[in-house]
Amino acid sequence: MSSFSTFKLIYFIGLALILIGGYRIYNQLSFGNIIISLGLLTYAIVQLYLLIKQGISNWGLFEYTKTSVNVLFISSVILLMGFESKAWFYPLVLGMLLDFFANIFRRVNRS
Repeated sequence: MSSFSTFKLIYFIGLALILIGGYRIYNQLSFGNIIISLGLLTYAIVQLYLLIKQGISNWGLFEYTKTSVNVLFISSVILLMGFESKAWFYPLVLGMLLDFFANIFRRVNRS
């Protein structure tokens, strides 16, 4: 198994954990915050590792945006698990919106 496909597998496991944890939080089931936190950390750490492995000197606007998205996700986990703050979803939603628009702008620039 190649290294990149291993990272893709970990990435998609993180996405699955985010969806499962979000579902559990929405339905007020137990361990939802732990599952979503594990998913967000897995997702963010894999993306940050691949971005740093690429080399910071080659970064464009998209890479800086992706880095800020992952920092927002990690700060959301810190607010949720570390401080047990009720405002943990603000950086999460902001990061999701930023990620969405970054992907759209990347596809526009490719065209």
